[in-house]
Amino acid sequence: MSILIYLILGLLTSLLFPPYFFLPLGFIIFPFLCLLLDLNRKNNSDLNNFKNLSFFGFGFFISYLFWVKNPFFVFEETKNFFLVFLLLIILLSLILSLVFTIIYKLGKNIPIIFLIPTMFTISEYIISVLFYGFPWFTFSLVVSSNEYLLFSLKLFGTLISSYLIIQIFCLPFILITKVKLKKELGFLSILIILPTIFLIISNLNSKNNNLNTNELDLEIFQLNFENNNKSLTPEKKLNIIIKNIHESTADLLIFGENNFPYIVDNLDLKILKESLKENQILIIGATRFESDNYYNSLINITKSKVNYFDKIILVPFGEFLPLRDSLTFLESIVGPNNYSNGKGERIINLSNNISFIPVICYEIVFYWKLINELNYKSNFIINITNDFWFGKYIGPYQHFYLTKIRAAEFNKPIIRVSNNGVSAVIDNNGRVLNKTQLNNTEKLKHTLLFHENHNFFEFHFIFKIYFFTIFILTIFYYSRKNAQ
Repeated sequence: MSILIYLILGLLTSLLFPPYFFLPLGFIIFPFLCLLLDLNRKNNSDLNNFKNLSFFGFGFFISYLFWVKNPFFVFEETKNFFLVFLLLIILLSLILSLVFTIIYKLGKNIPIIFLIPTMFTISEYIISVLFYGFPWFTFSLVVSSNEYLLFSLKLFGTLISSYLIIQIFCLPFILITKVKLKKELGFLSILIILPTIFLIISNLNSKNNNLNTNELDLEIFQLNFENNNKSLTPEKKLNIIIKNIHESTADLLIFGENNFPYIVDNLDLKILKESLKENQILIIGATRFESDNYYNSLINITKSKVNYFDKIILVPFGEFLPLRDSLTFLESIVGPNNYSNGKGERIINLSNNISFIPVICYEIVFYWKLINELNYKSNFIINITNDFWFGKYIGPYQHFYLTKIRAAEFNKPIIRVSNNGVSAVIDNNGRVLNKTQLNNTEKLKHTLLFHENHNFFEFHFIFKIYFFTIFILTIFYYSRKNAQ
């Protein structure tokens, strides 16, 4: 019976995330989870806790990541392998459960209302960095539909925002528990109320001081090329691209990931250069071949020059096959060749002292790998992607909302161009200024207004120190209290 309860709780938890955003459920799920784990502290063995929490994780991930099966159905050759996606679900569930069980055991003196947000946040971090890393799972996503709450990402960053969200969801547990929680309420006020006040003040100041100092006319092209459409030949694709370039009067033209239909084995690209008007800049995704290596690249083209950025964070089992010599039976999924990791810096300079941070596909979810000392002053981010692989509903929207939280977290506008959608212009607060619809062929014109804005990592660091200090003091207090 307990297994079924945890499984259902996991399934319901996934409904807090995009595209659902059933946020009131959080105030039921998490207090109930607090109650269950608090009652089981003395009665349940570690093995039972691990089992129960494994089913919670499985229920959550099978619903949240159900779209992962979709890439297997793009081509006939891979349909029979679709159950492989369950391996990822099981692995993530076991990691979540193991982290939960260890923290649950070590934190026996800490009130459950603090312990559960800690469990989830540490699990989120470990899943983000373990092995190759999969930071798709973050509770910061549950506020990504609310443009005001997104401001928390700007000040607190991803992990602290996740902690605060779960902590707030746990608050009703105080009302249903029989334990007196005066001290807990004091710590909660320090953890939540003070940062919230600072958040409100900072948000108001940001709106008053957010002056635009530059602008750029851009046009986004969502071509909606289907990966498995054999009638859409490379020649037809190129003609569509050339036609769109000829018709555009924008300063900056942006196409999606791998929209260029031929492998680029040199950087001449004469046909694209000749299609551009004076002072126009073209950005398009392509596969680049150099020195026997293939690269997933963002190509930046003007009439006089071409430069590029090669994707650094590749998709395992998508763009490369780990242990290829031992896993040859999976070549029908990945293909006969691996892509190689790019080695260049993540910055492209345009004219007029304008620069942007290039991000390809799901690199956008790796929040700690995108900003560095060389690019943090860049004016905006361009994220090209092809979400055709992600299906028609859950996956593309999760990817889109993950991009929204990056815009707020980095305090930079993001121009997102997806081959099949959702393409969008997002401001530095995570607000969507203009967007397309999923699986439509669309053009989107927009005048991007921006100013010289730095990232907010200095604030993130301050709040990391703040929350870490409060957390250590909480552990110290309850350890001494229970020792007396």
